[in-house]
Amino acid sequence: MTSQQGLPAAVDAYKAGRFEQCLLRLSPLIAKGGRDAKLILMAAQCHAKLGQLEQAAQYYAQAADLDAKNGRMLRLLAARSYRRARRRSPALTLARQAARGGPFDVEAESTYRSLLREQLLLAECEVEDALMLERLTSGDAPAFGVDDPHDHIMWCDDEGLNAKVTRMHGGTAFTAQSRLERRSRAHSYGERIRVGYLSNDICDQHATMRLLQGVFLSHDREKFDITLFCYTDDDVLSADQGLRSQYGTIVSIRDLDDAQAADLIRGHGIDILVDLKGHTKDARISLVNRGLAPIQVAYLGFPGSGTGIDCDYIIGDRIVTPDASRSYYHEKFCRLPDSYQANDRLHRVLPPPATRESLGLPADAFVIASFNAVKKITPRTARLWTRILVAIPRAVLWMMCDDDDARANFIAFMASLGVAAERIQFARRADYPAHVARLQAADIALDTFPTNGHTTTSDKLWAGLPVLTCKGRNFTSRVSESLLNAIGMPELVADDEDSMVELCIALAKDGDRLAEIRARLAENRLVAPLFDTTRFTRHLERAYEMMVQRERQGLEPDHFDVPALPRPDKSFAVSPT
Repeated sequence: MTSQQGLPAAVDAYKAGRFEQCLLRLSPLIAKGGRDAKLILMAAQCHAKLGQLEQAAQYYAQAADLDAKNGRMLRLLAARSYRRARRRSPALTLARQAARGGPFDVEAESTYRSLLREQLLLAECEVEDALMLERLTSGDAPAFGVDDPHDHIMWCDDEGLNAKVTRMHGGTAFTAQSRLERRSRAHSYGERIRVGYLSNDICDQHATMRLLQGVFLSHDREKFDITLFCYTDDDVLSADQGLRSQYGTIVSIRDLDDAQAADLIRGHGIDILVDLKGHTKDARISLVNRGLAPIQVAYLGFPGSGTGIDCDYIIGDRIVTPDASRSYYHEKFCRLPDSYQANDRLHRVLPPPATRESLGLPADAFVIASFNAVKKITPRTARLWTRILVAIPRAVLWMMCDDDDARANFIAFMASLGVAAERIQFARRADYPAHVARLQAADIALDTFPTNGHTTTSDKLWAGLPVLTCKGRNFTSRVSESLLNAIGMPELVADDEDSMVELCIALAKDGDRLAEIRARLAENRLVAPLFDTTRFTRHLERAYEMMVQRERQGLEPDHFDVPALPRPDKSFAVSPT
């Protein structure tokens, strides 16, 4: 077959969706010439359609070198394909080229900045964040569309700026008209309050469910009719160890489009729809914004205002959502009395501690742990950790990071600040029991800023590991303070970073004081409210009752605080074995 015959055959195969056949036709044509951008782009598209992401990225990058007019766009496609293939280093190189290859471009900037965080290129992050902050504070509209809300709160703790972010994944923003239509729709209430939870994390090994599943299991079914609307992927479901089946009624909407899913959910007559996703991965914002229930509530998934998501309330507490923050939220505050965060004590394992020897940790060091997600480790966080490590010569930093390039980048940044590589110990992901066991081998944990540990902080507290944090300026930077207060350890919350450094140094020098804190933390685990799942569930249910009461009285949603139940005068549980 001649090249003139081969190209039409390749095009026909591509149009017919026969991508493997198209690649067979293209291969000799590319091998013969190799300089035709259109042929190489077609090959890239075929590989992308077949899910062969690394090959697609290679061809997109080649096409970019041959097509100056569209080179920037093609490099961005290459970067995103490499990223999806978990090849972050070449992805970053191409994203940087795309971002710096012309005038300010929202999409290129978004990918570039997100990859910087994943790769722990902290010096570059520091420069880029400073430039972005200048744009944001000057009111540059395109800048508010660069970071998605979840990436934005990883580095920016200005609630005023957080509230103006316009980038959204999973849908388009609600309008005043769409909200009015939802709230005007006829609705009948029954004897039981019908609550629907919406999520794609419904698996007993997912971090969100480790927090919330005890609530599902503890709901008062005589007063509440609970339905979980689930679109969880098979790869997540495959990790489930059987507890999911006990959550209650689970209705799958995974294979339904938004219109079909909305009809199905409305058909259940839900009184309160609880969106557990907010601005997190695979959120179905357009589905929520179709109007699924007369009362819609944001909870747990996203630590901040769900800008553009039609929820009447956000569930918080007096620490994460203080009165001063009201103007930055379109949602009304529903504040729980202890902490906003649910915690499943009923099925949370507490194995014996792992030995330092088994973990490769030095026996005589002061081990400082941080197992927060890599993207939470900002330049601010690393500089704070450095101050502590320099002040405590026998200390080592023990942190979770799976990516070898990110490890190397972090070591280089810390070395530039005077911390030697041998003082940084890396750990990879582990299954949950092994993770809780290893946490107990550390002396103390340090938080990340501005986004704190959320499930990771509660995991450490459950393991009896003290977590040091300091007061924050937005929801996500106040989470650890909320948890520490709910477990009766407010002295671990410093007023500022200087005080946090001083506290850590003092505890490193005073073993008896640290031992007393650890002993009290272990005791409070089954006395203080944080892990009292039943108490939390009753408070949450009271919140739902108060929402419905307002609605049935024809009142608009408004801020309210849930009254606290009396505290038990003894341990609420027997420690699990």
